[in-house]
Amino acid sequence: MHATGAENRAAERSRLRPAVLVMARAPRRGDVRRALEPVLGADGCVALQAELIAQAASWARDIAPQGVHVAHDPPDAGPELRALIGNDAIVFPQNGDGIAGRLADAAARVFARSHGPLIIVWPDLPQLRRQHAKCALDDLRAGCDVVLGPAIDGGLYLVAIGRPLPKLFSLPETAWRSRDVMTMGLAAAREAGLEVGILRAERALHRPADVRAAVADPLLPERIGKILTHRVARATWRPSANGERR
Repeated sequence: MHATGAENRAAERSRLRPAVLVMARAPRRGDVRRALEPVLGADGCVALQAELIAQAASWARDIAPQGVHVAHDPPDAGPELRALIGNDAIVFPQNGDGIAGRLADAAARVFARSHGPLIIVWPDLPQLRRQHAKCALDDLRAGCDVVLGPAIDGGLYLVAIGRPLPKLFSLPETAWRSRDVMTMGLAAAREAGLEVGILRAERALHRPADVRAAVADPLLPERIGKILTHRVARATWRPSANGERR
């Protein structure tokens, strides 16, 4: 009995070490997490972004000790990102038109150095768990061409691919920016003949309600929790004219 092409690719992936690519925007005041400024303030958003990037890099190091890559925006943010993630990661600027163009360029750079499966993450979740990587890699080994991790309110927090997939990044820019990117991505992937795996939907830190939900989570990482609880408490306590809590 002869193995199929998909089975052969899956077997090959199981022997290769994964790489991780973090798509990171530099933590600069007024440039990141602006929707969270009402509850965190501009400085709190900067602190949160910095910690999320550092946390994502640490997670990536655990998954792929020799294969951590960080694509940063804006192009001059390399030194800032290096200070957050350490010296062992490969750091380079994002390049290309729009989300799809930048993803395609960054993934191509990683595949030029690595032949294993690639996990792409955005540092948006309060906590990336090892299980996220394990489930994505298991799906790839089982024969999926691409694995998508959807955020509950739209968008993606993770994309995993076993090999270069130009068709995946050929989605129009409106699709990548749509709240319905999951549905559109699934349709496009299946139209291209790609087998798709889906991870559990997670709540990303996109809106003030997401911050409040994260603070209520007893498993929230301590460093993230300190940033969120301190800032939310300050935003909640606003003295009135006589100095009393409102």
